[in-house]
Order: sequence, then C-alpha cells, then structure tokens
Amino acid sequence: MTTKKLIFAGIICAVMIVAMGTQTALAVTATLTGEVTNDGGDPSLYVWFNYGLTSSYGSQTAQQSKTGIGEFTATVSGLQNCKTYHYRAVSKHQNFNDTMYGIDKTFTTECVVITDLKVNSSNGPVTVSYANRNAVNLTWTSSNASSCTATSTDDIWLGSKSVTGSQTISLPTVKAYTLTLTCTNSTSGSSVSDSVQVTLQAPTAPTVVTKGVVVTY
Repeated sequence: MTTKKLIFAGIICAVMIVAMGTQTALAVTATLTGEVTNDGGDPSLYVWFNYGLTSSYGSQTAQQSKTGIGEFTATVSGLQNCKTYHYRAVSKHQNFNDTMYGIDKTFTTECVVITDLKVNSSNGPVTVSYANRNAVNLTWTSSNASSCTATSTDDIWLGSKSVTGSQTISLPTVKAYTLTLTCTNSTSGSSVSDSVQVTLQAPTAPTVVTKGVVVTY
C-alpha cells in the first residue's frame, strides 16, 4: 500500500494505492481524496476527479453532490501495474458553469515482479529419465525485474542470472531437486520466487539374455 498527500491552492488531494494479486494477476485500486477549502459563498457543489496515463486524462470519476467545504473521495479500480497516472481534483457549483481544477499531479502504481521458471517446458513437477540426466533444459522469463538469482538443491543451479534466459544443466544423482529463481526490482525492493521440483529416475534394470553354448573338444 502506498499513500501520498498533495496540497495545492483551494483543494487538498491525496491518493492511496492498493495492489492485490498473485504472481500472474494484479488488481490495482487507488482512492483519491480531495478537499474543497473555499466554496465561494455557495455550498451547493459537484466534485469529481480526472485521471489517466497522460495529462489529457481520458477518464473521470462520477460527479458527487457536496455541500460546502470539506473532504471528498473517489475510488478508481482496474489500474495498470507499474504505470504513472496523472490526476486532478475538480469542483463546480451546481447552479453555475464555473468549473475549477486542481493542478496536475501524478502517482505511480507498484512495479510488481512476475517470474516464471520452467523445466523442459513444464511448470513441474518434472520427472527426468536417467538417460536424459545431462540434458535438462531450463527457461525463465520475468517482468519488472532488474536482477535474478538461482538457487537449488546441492547447488546444481546457482548464482546471478539474466532476467530472461535459458540453460541446460545436469542432474548428478538419483533424487529429487528443487530449482528456484528469485527476481528483484531494485527500485521498489520487491521480489518474487518461482520453484520447480525435478526428480531424476534411476536407470532401468539391465536386460540380459542367456545365449547358446559352444562346446569344444
């Protein structure tokens, strides 16, 4: 949650940003708060907000009836992750065409990190045959990350990684392994991890055939 308070002539405006979601889905809601500090002598008002990705806005909240000075709020939802929004508070008298605008201000929604690690094109769990133990293919992608780090059972996959990439690794021992990729946004400090479990199967039992015999005298 992020809260920012902005004060300008005649109107006080604040924005509270709430991000709720998972690694693959994000809903961002912002609650805008304004305050009429001078009603011009007529307390019958309409108030609302303009908002959008540019200073041309493009969207506005519903007009609300308001009596006199004081605070008002509006909630906007469906905002995009990791975007800067412009907004301003607006007020007018109900019986006059005298719309007044607060100055343009901005807020930025959180840059939530998204990470996806796959083993042999699967989110797991994955079983690898012993014959293919040296050809385990890892691929990964991320969004809003500035760095990624790999960790794993027995350190078979380890260290700094690009934010998007691929690598082929070997599984040295018959057992279960957990491979984890953690990606971080250096600006916000937020990070997220994705793990895949991989199990190396034992080789199948050898096949032996009893053949004929050659008897020598």
